[in-house]
Amino acid sequence: MFDKYQTFVVNQTMSTTLGTIVDDMKQSLRIAKNNMLSYFLANLGMAVLIGVLFAIIAIPFAVAALTVDPAFWVAFGQQLEAWAMNNPLLVGGIGTLVLIPIAALFLVVVGSVFGMSTEAVETGETKAESAFSYFRHRFLSFAGLGVVLTVIIILPSLVIWGAASIIVGGPITGIPASILSIVTFVWTYITVGLFVLSFPAVAKGKGVQEALKESYRFAIERFDRVYGLITAIIILAVVMFAPMIVWGILNAPMPPMPTTPPIMIDPVLAVIGAWTVVAGFLWLLLLLPMAVIAITKLYIEFTGGQVAQEPEPDIPMV
Repeated sequence: MFDKYQTFVVNQTMSTTLGTIVDDMKQSLRIAKNNMLSYFLANLGMAVLIGVLFAIIAIPFAVAALTVDPAFWVAFGQQLEAWAMNNPLLVGGIGTLVLIPIAALFLVVVGSVFGMSTEAVETGETKAESAFSYFRHRFLSFAGLGVVLTVIIILPSLVIWGAASIIVGGPITGIPASILSIVTFVWTYITVGLFVLSFPAVAKGKGVQEALKESYRFAIERFDRVYGLITAIIILAVVMFAPMIVWGILNAPMPPMPTTPPIMIDPVLAVIGAWTVVAGFLWLLLLLPMAVIAITKLYIEFTGGQVAQEPEPDIPMV
């Protein structure tokens, strides 16, 4: 009898947890819907800002390319290729050093969106200008967090893939590639769950070290809530893009090009492509903001903050 009662309690707990996760996503989707234009303008503005920053960085290289004899660049490229073939470890190290600031800059943008999401969760509304305000005022903190997270989340996988490639002397394919892909996914899944709450923590004014410690503590203490939400977001993405994923698996390697006229279009592929485009727009406009808002909502609840109550009725999940 005790075993039956224990099983009942466990099942009730799981049901409640799943219901809580669904409620988190539904409430976050409602907030994202109400602020869809703000998030779209913020993402568009951030993309333009990043483009401008990279353009500024590229100006010296563009000037050099236009003022130096093209024959020099041809010879330089050949020498660089030969040097890279003979020094793969050094090339990998330099590539990593270049990757870290680029990834950190991208994560600054992500952190800025988390900042405006803090306003959305606490007040029910936000503006695109808020993202730029967080970008300006919390730039160094988000950049520092981006560097640390790049080293923790991305760098180990790059080292493993690079080392395996050097050992086999070429690209990783077949079963080894599948194994490494699984290892990469598991590592990314675990580390993202442990430290994802550091973004709203920094947005709320915490230092990088304190934010990482706090995120780690919440992920361990509220494991079911944090990883349950992340798992739900991943499942939603997989389900929405499943048609294209399945089609790609069934048609890999790609079959030879048909001899039919180019106006003949595979109707199945056309439907799958159209749905993939729709799914992409839904993620860009609604579901990515929903995911950021849901994560921010967790942090605010865990820290005892106030979450805005929406008077509107619940809407079904997409």
